[in-house]
Amino acid sequence: MANTNDYYRKREDPYKPKLTRNVNRPLTFFLVIVALIFIMSVFFKVSRIEVKGNSIYTAEEVIKASGIEKGDNLFFINGIAAGSRIAVKLPYVDSVQINRGLPNLVIIEITESKAVGCVRVGDELWSVSSSGKFLSSISQSDSEHIAVISGINVSEAATGEYIKAASGEENKLAYLTDILYQVQARGLVGKVAAIDMSDAANPTLEYDSRFLVKLGAMDNTEYKFGKMLSAVSQLSADDAGTLDVSTGDKVVFNPN
Repeated sequence: MANTNDYYRKREDPYKPKLTRNVNRPLTFFLVIVALIFIMSVFFKVSRIEVKGNSIYTAEEVIKASGIEKGDNLFFINGIAAGSRIAVKLPYVDSVQINRGLPNLVIIEITESKAVGCVRVGDELWSVSSSGKFLSSISQSDSEHIAVISGINVSEAATGEYIKAASGEENKLAYLTDILYQVQARGLVGKVAAIDMSDAANPTLEYDSRFLVKLGAMDNTEYKFGKMLSAVSQLSADDAGTLDVSTGDKVVFNPN
């Protein structure tokens, strides 16, 4: 007679999970990866390159500077490297963004530099962008339409290079670029005639040929420009004087 204990011992538990070994899983994963790479390399080749935001440079100049060519693999393009090449070779380009569009499109979107101010370097005047990039040497008459920057030491300039701060003036340069950015972002080019950085703790600017604006220490520059414009909007067209936006929420106006 069969041992009943053997019967219960050999009977499988229907709720016990079964362990199976799939020795082909790594091979399957590898083959999938190989197939994907093959598909990407064969089917996603660049056939169209579009350029947006350009006016100074032609689309052909931008594409050539990027190093991207038709036939390149869409997914293997190094956007950071291509953008850097454009910025180095085309000095009037401030920023670059490269996007991909399936299955074969590359879009190069650039922001071109515009002269916001100018600074004296030796015997020359050099125009600079809102990011502090040198654009070109200009005449005295050209400087009448942008902000003339004073109070900062600049010993050398070259097209496409950025202003280098003299020893001890690093914070002054950082504040200047904050100010230049606000001038461009708010559409004030031509309204701000001069920027004096002599006192890094309280630079001033001449606005609208009527106001001397005291900015105070480098803190929340964007908010200070907002206060300045709000105060000007509340004054009459005949008002002129000093606007102090250096502290707090208030603006102190001292008429001439």
